[in-house]
Amino acid sequence: MGNFLINAIGILILIFLAFYVYNRITGGFDKRLAGRIKTAREKLRKSDGDRIGKRIVVPRDGKKGVTVNLYQPSRETEGMPAVFVAHGGSFMDGDADQLDSYCARMADRWDSLIVNINYTTMDVEQFPWQQEEIRDTVLYFAVHASEFGIDAEKFSFVGFSAGAYLQIGAAAYLKEKGFRLCGMIAFYPFIDDAMIHLADMGMYPEHFTLVTTGSDAMKDREPVLIEHLKNAGTDLNVKEYADAVQGFAEYNNPEYENDPVYQRSKAISEDQAVFARACEIWTGSELERFIQKNTEKR
Repeated sequence: MGNFLINAIGILILIFLAFYVYNRITGGFDKRLAGRIKTAREKLRKSDGDRIGKRIVVPRDGKKGVTVNLYQPSRETEGMPAVFVAHGGSFMDGDADQLDSYCARMADRWDSLIVNINYTTMDVEQFPWQQEEIRDTVLYFAVHASEFGIDAEKFSFVGFSAGAYLQIGAAAYLKEKGFRLCGMIAFYPFIDDAMIHLADMGMYPEHFTLVTTGSDAMKDREPVLIEHLKNAGTDLNVKEYADAVQGFAEYNNPEYENDPVYQRSKAISEDQAVFARACEIWTGSELERFIQKNTEKR
């Protein structure tokens, strides 16, 4: 199973093959590109004094630790749910700090510990490094659940675009390890054949929610994924925001609104912000539904 995941998820690497071939011939090309990408990404990162979440490093045996931002709800209770969040950014852009305000607000709205994962981008490490980072982060918090006041049987994923794609691969790794997630909410995820194969193999979380908009880049692939998930018997819920623009759920927050690159996005507007706030409430109810469904099966 592990070999299949590595091979299947690795299909996406072909998109970037030209960079590596060119580098072998001329040398230095992808280093310059990686440098520009790294510089742009570092501008997204907040200082420790400005960050709302508490940044910690999750240790891993024999590998570099995973950086995450933690957000505790105001009303902390023993045995809280934990929601693991993964930002978007086309696999090479973005930082967990861009979701700082969002996650801080959601900790209270969802009454959950939020673990905002700053996974390694693809220009630094190739697949399946990122999926393994997410898997290992979940397993770390499962082992240390009592220290954080959370219940390992109430873990869910919320991912955006590329982050949702990575979480789906991580969910398959977790299932392979015998760990069962409550469910997953994937906002307009990147979709490729590897995701379809995982659906056919029944490797998705049992409760899976797909959030779409009227402008998704993967609009033509979504019906294919939905069909395969249904055929696999997944408890699937599809939530469409027909008038929303891809990115609406996370972009209408200060970190994105103050970034010149994102200021031009049609996903940032008063109308899109209304959709985003309504979606936050709905997302909380969906996470509660996951927990209720799993509780009924105990």
